[in-house]
Amino acid sequence: MVTEGTRTEPQYFEKLAALLNAKAVQVVKVKPVGIGRDPASVVKEAERRRRQERKGGDPFDEVWCVVDVDQHETLPRACKEARDLGIEMAISSPCFEIWLLWHFEDRTRWIDAGELKKLLGKQGFADKNVPENFPYGEHGLAAGRAAACEPIVRPHVPPNPSSSVASLVASLVRARGGGRTG
Repeated sequence: MVTEGTRTEPQYFEKLAALLNAKAVQVVKVKPVGIGRDPASVVKEAERRRRQERKGGDPFDEVWCVVDVDQHETLPRACKEARDLGIEMAISSPCFEIWLLWHFEDRTRWIDAGELKKLLGKQGFADKNVPENFPYGEHGLAAGRAAACEPIVRPHVPPNPSSSVASLVASLVRARGGGRTG
């Protein structure tokens, strides 16, 4: 799993994998490029890591990229490249934090990153760090809330709010004690 974020996403997935006892999960973060993070760079890093693992003789069962919609112009290209490479994408709109908010409350109307930050601040989030008392076990509730939002109707242009992180979490649940997810 390669994440665009360097704090929140790795913290969330590492702790969730530990909770689920999905020991074979590897979370990789991509360093910022320029003034933002580019989804195409995340896909490129995921493919590089997968090739590296194949050389070692122990390939990943699945490879995932976790990216935000934000203002990324390369998102459609990154999605196509990932699909062509057999890499899964977990895309959140407007950003990954919507998935985190759904662990606490329902939200189906449009939201921006600033409002998300304020709402999560009320739940103990500070400086893009997941609080120690985060309810990781509520991932099923978050998945239900994500499913209640508008479905993706246009390719590569997820509605706001939306997140396909539930598919990645379902993969982690399946990985309990099993194969490797990258």
